[in-house]
Amino acid sequence: MLWSDINNARQPLLDAFTKETGIKVNSTRVQYNELLNKINTAVQGGGDLDVIEMDTIWTAQFASAGWIDDLTSRIGDNVKKDIPDSAISAVTFQGKLYGMPWFNSAKHLFYNEKLLKDAGFNAPPATLDEFVAQAKAATKQGQWGSVWSWKQSEALICDWVSIMFTKKGAQMLDSNGKAAFNTTGGTEALQWMVDLLYTHKAADPASLEYTEDDVKKAFYTGTVALTYNWEGTLPDGNDPEKSKAAPNVKIGLLPGSADVKSSSINGSEGWAILKVAKNKDAAVKLVEYMVSPAWQKQSAIINGDYPVLASLYSDADLAKKVQDFAVYGEQFKYLAVRPQVVNYTQASDIIQKHLHEALLQKASPKDSMDAAADEVNKVGNTP
Repeated sequence: MLWSDINNARQPLLDAFTKETGIKVNSTRVQYNELLNKINTAVQGGGDLDVIEMDTIWTAQFASAGWIDDLTSRIGDNVKKDIPDSAISAVTFQGKLYGMPWFNSAKHLFYNEKLLKDAGFNAPPATLDEFVAQAKAATKQGQWGSVWSWKQSEALICDWVSIMFTKKGAQMLDSNGKAAFNTTGGTEALQWMVDLLYTHKAADPASLEYTEDDVKKAFYTGTVALTYNWEGTLPDGNDPEKSKAAPNVKIGLLPGSADVKSSSINGSEGWAILKVAKNKDAAVKLVEYMVSPAWQKQSAIINGDYPVLASLYSDADLAKKVQDFAVYGEQFKYLAVRPQVVNYTQASDIIQKHLHEALLQKASPKDSMDAAADEVNKVGNTP
């Protein structure tokens, strides 16, 4: 198998699989950024891989290129029954199952409870309107109501999608890879972002050059009230040796709207089996084991992986080890999945460019989204 477990932290889980099944796993570990090259080499006949790590945004590319096996009839309902649809959809293309999810990941609302209370609020925002009100009230000299990862990058897409899907019926691209965002909520989401920056002045302008790591550092200064970020924001946020925001960092659901309780984005990864795999029956057993309660719980304990099994978010052992563990599980119920279309990467690059132009006030949100849609539609949806 090929994966990015470069610290070898999960080897005990593979050992447990071997002990239970008698199947020995030869594990190749590389940096995440090396995965695609390794996979490409393997499918060209230059490797000996069976199971591979697959980012959610690669599913359509790999499936359409014929690199990975269709597992629809190989993975039973008994294996899938405890996995939320949002996690399954991340490894599904054109109605067929091409893998199984490895771990859950989403953006969450992190807030500085003290700063919100100082601004007059006893609970975090439940809607985008409440977010604006709280961010405005918490902004003052030397302090920002919010900070964001709005650099021209995939990080910007993630925040924009999370905001866009607070509108019922939101869609980024249709099943043919054509733009839908400019007429189903994307323009309104971008307008909200621009207004937060320039009309309400409740977002740190440095956000335009920040990705998630930068946002985390800014939040840890203790001078930011609200932010969207991935799971790794805690526990370090409440470690006084690492964060001036300690011990006031709390987690909540990302805000929604009158029609949508919450909206975030799926950042998970999964497992797939290569078409050129030589040990397919053993590979299926490994993939099934990696979504079993045994693997998922131990992976959470030893490495902090958030389980894909819904039932584990009420597990007493895990609840003791992770602050507000159940809140993470609740957020994973409200995830948008980036489109499983072949042209996703090209479309994302185009949209990022136009989002950022509007955030720099070089074009209006409507003009930016319409221009992005025109460009995306010219790209097509071919490998």
